[in-house]
Amino acid sequence: MFDKLSGYQKELLAHIEFKGRFFGLVSRLDLTSRFEISDASATRTFRLYNELAPDNIIYRPNIKRYEWQETAKPIIPISTAKCLGTLIDGFGDSYAHIEGETIAARNSLINTDLDVLSVVTRAIKRKHALRICYLSKTNPQGSYREIVPHSIADSGLRWHVRAYDRKRQSFIDFVVNRIKSGVPLKSEPVPDSQMIAADDDWNTFVALEIQPHPRLAGIKNVIEFEYRMIGGVLVRKVRQALAGYLLDSWNVDVSDDASLEGDHIMLHLKNTQQLNFKGKVLAPGAYKDFSDSQS
Repeated sequence: MFDKLSGYQKELLAHIEFKGRFFGLVSRLDLTSRFEISDASATRTFRLYNELAPDNIIYRPNIKRYEWQETAKPIIPISTAKCLGTLIDGFGDSYAHIEGETIAARNSLINTDLDVLSVVTRAIKRKHALRICYLSKTNPQGSYREIVPHSIADSGLRWHVRAYDRKRQSFIDFVVNRIKSGVPLKSEPVPDSQMIAADDDWNTFVALEIQPHPRLAGIKNVIEFEYRMIGGVLVRKVRQALAGYLLDSWNVDVSDDASLEGDHIMLHLKNTQQLNFKGKVLAPGAYKDFSDSQS
């Protein structure tokens, strides 16, 4: 039946499924505001989706929204790139980035498991905890953890979940593709101390002063032009929780004496001696023992 629908009908149904799957809730207003259709048309579209996938969404009169079921099976294929792009930049062809969203975009080496990602994003949107089975260096077979996720971010290599870990009683990063399963803990209230406002590293921004690597004085002007540096410096303000990942993916030497060599090392952190944050150990030239922050 789905194959016989028009492209426009498929687009409407895809919007319902995407909002439900990744945000947990979807309403007629989501359709009327996005596609400028009438309430009656939106109602007919939801009725059609329920005919195609009767167990995926259930209407909750108390909140006047349809709730995505944890046992739901998506019926509309979506590419990982399209999914992540929509989560980052919103729907449609707008060039405007969504301000205030708890998603920071980079480029991943591998595809993210969308089923796992959707469990996480629903928990973020609905502000509840998750019980996950997680693989780590200390527990390669997997162990159960209770986390309260508040954001996702792409480190340039893989997608991470920023969350409060009830085992460690602190905010840390979890790799999305190391999560084997996740079950929402909707009935348990989440205290303010486990919410995003209490995550100091996430809410603190650091100014990274990036300069051409001192050993490349002969092409200093080339690097300055390429990176559009002003006064020989490119200043990037980033979340402290992400700074180490970004410096690593950008191949920025953070050593005090700018001692790293190699054709891939063209940049140096000019203010490295003034900056000291937990994630700095991830950056090239840190010269410190690193214990897996996702353990």
